[in-house]
Amino acid sequence: MATATTSGLRTDDSVKVVLEGRVTAYTAVPIWQDALDTLARNPDRPIVVDASRLEYADDVGIALLFDLLRRDRPPQAKVEMRDLAANLAALVEAFDPKDFAQSPPGRPQIGILEHIGRVAAQEVAYVKTIAGFLGQCAGALWYAIRHRGLVRWGEVVSVATEAGANAVPIVLLIGFLMGVIIAFEIGLVAQQFGAVIFVVNGVGVAMLRELGALMTAIVFAGRTGAAFAAQIGTQKVNEEVNAIQTFGLDPVHFLVLPRLIAAVLVMPLLTVLADVIGIFGGALVMATFNVSFVQFYNQLLGAVDTGDFVLGIVKAAVFGLAIAGIGCQRGLATGEGATAVVCRRPARWSRASSGSWCSTGFSRC
Repeated sequence: MATATTSGLRTDDSVKVVLEGRVTAYTAVPIWQDALDTLARNPDRPIVVDASRLEYADDVGIALLFDLLRRDRPPQAKVEMRDLAANLAALVEAFDPKDFAQSPPGRPQIGILEHIGRVAAQEVAYVKTIAGFLGQCAGALWYAIRHRGLVRWGEVVSVATEAGANAVPIVLLIGFLMGVIIAFEIGLVAQQFGAVIFVVNGVGVAMLRELGALMTAIVFAGRTGAAFAAQIGTQKVNEEVNAIQTFGLDPVHFLVLPRLIAAVLVMPLLTVLADVIGIFGGALVMATFNVSFVQFYNQLLGAVDTGDFVLGIVKAAVFGLAIAGIGCQRGLATGEGATAVVCRRPARWSRASSGSWCSTGFSRC
């Protein structure tokens, strides 16, 4: 056990503080307080710290010794350290007390304009990173189209089953509710003007051109995009991505490409299902407004055309490509350790020698 004792005045009119034993984080508090009390009671007398019997000092003990030496006292009342072990003295003398004479400067205040500028710069850099990675994915997709033998179609089918077939119930539910809600809300207003039949036009155009693809993309992003990020992120944490690169394979071609192809194939199919069930839901609601299924069908054929349907399908394919690409990028941007699976934003991306993209810096989202 470490102790600190003070003795009476010596012949040279100094006060002696004796340190002995082990000074650690568990024993330093009473010793430190006793030494400071001794310095306070003797402001005009020199203090001699006898460390000849000091056996060991950890970081806290070194801080105690350094704190005693850096005290601002009169020239005739300085603190002197005697008989300190060479290894401990080297640690204490490694710091200059003058460096600690002034308190560290406070953190500068950042103005609102500077803060907005920094945030804007970070977002621009992030958008560039995402755009670059999506460009890399598009290049890999185009390369796979020209060299079909490089695509692992078994993996594509597996991902498509998980991302598409298993998502059919929720997509049908959301599409049906959207068709019912649109028809009911517009029908209540149109009924006041005697234009209930034109609600069919709104339901058909909205579902085929916009809402079918949009609502399917929202479900796909929350369900499948997050799954892609978690799967690749877990592989990154388990160093499976490093193993893939060690074998000379490109993670973009090996992991990302099958998910991109599956997303591009599955999203239009899910959108078609959402369109059909949404229009069916609208037809059920219109039946309550005395619009029969035959009238609904005839009015729908005159309100929409092939262009509306094709536009929705193209949007769905683009949404699927973007969602899958961003989800895979988030997975590849995962750092090390289990806690790194949480969202992290890559500060910079660089092309590795194997042709893949790897992150060289991270910052919290």
